[in-house]
Amino acid sequence: MIFLVLVPIITSIIGLLAYRFQGKEKEIFRLDLVQFVYLFVLSPAMFVWLKTLLFYLVRNELGEALSINQIFVIDTIFTLIAVFVMAGISIHTLTKTFWIKRYHNPEFDLYHLSEYFHLWWSHILIWGGAMLLGSFITIANVFTPFQLELSKAAFIFAQFVGSLVGMAFFLAIWMSDPGQGHFMRIMKLLLVLFSLTHIVVYFVFDPKFNSQYIGYWIGSAIFITAAGVGGLFERYQKLSRFRKLLLHVGWGENKGIDLFKKK
Repeated sequence: MIFLVLVPIITSIIGLLAYRFQGKEKEIFRLDLVQFVYLFVLSPAMFVWLKTLLFYLVRNELGEALSINQIFVIDTIFTLIAVFVMAGISIHTLTKTFWIKRYHNPEFDLYHLSEYFHLWWSHILIWGGAMLLGSFITIANVFTPFQLELSKAAFIFAQFVGSLVGMAFFLAIWMSDPGQGHFMRIMKLLLVLFSLTHIVVYFVFDPKFNSQYIGYWIGSAIFITAAGVGGLFERYQKLSRFRKLLLHVGWGENKGIDLFKKK
């Protein structure tokens, strides 16, 4: 209960006090410091608080009147609204940073900064976040087995599909490579890290090789395959040509920009 009372008070005070200090040319990852705090500290804190409040109300006030499906619908609608709000905050954070840059220097190259966020910063967040969320779901299956029965052949086929998805996943990451800032090294490191995490989970918790743990095994197939092909795909010219066929028109025409040269 103390958590439900203190979080909105503390975040509101911090938000109001911080607003006066934005535009002081203090940055984190080239975002204005205050805007960074709004996006990555205060907004998530409020989201967790609102989710906690919703859970408290549903469980204590409406728990007996609602079915599991109804609770799921309520939570899903709330989360979708929160996602749209966070998207709006993200857009505002970025565009406010642009405004601050132009305010201090009317000649500032906004295109250079936007390409830094577009080609590198956002790609790392998207792919790294996807790996983290995927691992959370697949490893959760180790602790909550599915009530699912598949034939051995179907289960093995699912692993084969997981390996294909892993190849496609690495190809998608490769297609978004800006060619700067060691992007692919970071991605390969993350793929190896999450692959090792799945392997460690196997040796510690020993999930059975059956359909009850199909989520974990498919996730393992995806990450291990993606990490494995990471050292191979880029070496073959035929795969490089195939990759180019999938790239959109105009891709690479902005690679002449040095993303890490401050303007």
